[in-house]
Amino acid sequence: MEKKVLYGAIWKRRSVRKYLDKHIEQSKLDLLERAISLLNEESGLRIELIEKTDAFNSFKTFMFKNVRSLIAVKGRTDDPDLYEKCGYYGEQIVLEATAMGLGTCWVAALSFNSKSASLNVKDDETLVCGIPVGYGTEGMSESTKVPLAPHRKTRSVSEFLKGNTDVPEWVTSAMKAVQFAPSARNSQKTRFTYMGETLSAEISSGKLNMVDLGITKLHFELAAGGKFSLGTPGKFEKD
Repeated sequence: MEKKVLYGAIWKRRSVRKYLDKHIEQSKLDLLERAISLLNEESGLRIELIEKTDAFNSFKTFMFKNVRSLIAVKGRTDDPDLYEKCGYYGEQIVLEATAMGLGTCWVAALSFNSKSASLNVKDDETLVCGIPVGYGTEGMSESTKVPLAPHRKTRSVSEFLKGNTDVPEWVTSAMKAVQFAPSARNSQKTRFTYMGETLSAEISSGKLNMVDLGITKLHFELAAGGKFSLGTPGKFEKD
């Protein structure tokens, strides 16, 4: 899917925990499968769309309802950038699904039955997160316009961004998309530094933190163009 479509989906995405007992059309499943295949090829991950999963049929997932389909975000355990890549590429799939009118939610592997055989996790793989996908009980927003404020509590741009020089408008503008990036417990720990015309993004160590870093980097890139290097801090190269 084109980057401008993914960028538009940033403003529509919501975390959805309750789904209708309704099948996703095969045409949309095929599009998701194709997107996942392309992203796996690019990243070396082994993300998989699972139909008829039972991974959310336990007491741990009482907040979720009618999870029929799940995107298993996983990859090789020995991949040194596994967690950041799962965030970066997994969020692309989230935005793909959002653009199709589907609801999703990031869920850490410890928060559902990650041992379910339906998830097909191989011995050399680590399941990092699950992303339920389906039709939410509440309709998705149709607007692709940048809202005046996020739909949930978020940090201000000044809390995300620091530096010792004047920050250009393209950076502060792209930070709006960063405010809309999902994170574990809405903690939003990623920090950006602009110094001497060099922009970088960093976060404190931790596996789920690295997932959040990947998600946040993607949101910034979709807004500004360009690309971050992997790791923390990751340096940004503008197109």
